[in-house]
Amino acid sequence: MSARTVTLETLDRGLITVPEPGWCRGHEGEPPVYRSDITHNSVTVKAAAHTDRHGRVPLLQAHISHAPYLELHSEPYPVVSVQLDCVEDFIAEDIPQLLEGLTSIERVLRFVAAEAFRLRGES
Repeated sequence: MSARTVTLETLDRGLITVPEPGWCRGHEGEPPVYRSDITHNSVTVKAAAHTDRHGRVPLLQAHISHAPYLELHSEPYPVVSVQLDCVEDFIAEDIPQLLEGLTSIERVLRFVAAEAFRLRGES
């Protein structure tokens, strides 16, 4: 079975064809980058809290990322990209709901980390 590939326009090497992991969400609409900056990203998973005062409060986004051609800080394996989102003032009554959201952060990060381990052949 042949590996999936994608042809990308780069700033330093023109059009190049590179392997694309099956979990990559694709590169459509991305501007050209240098070859060393080509990055494969999975879909993003999110965690949030739901409070009476603020409604849905985004807490975290995470996805699998792999930049296989980095020159300064090589990434031999996919990594877990994490963005923490919450900067908010809460009333004391919102804290139990916020804590439920923080528990969902743990579940999301454990899931994404397990997928990163799986992709590099570890359990």
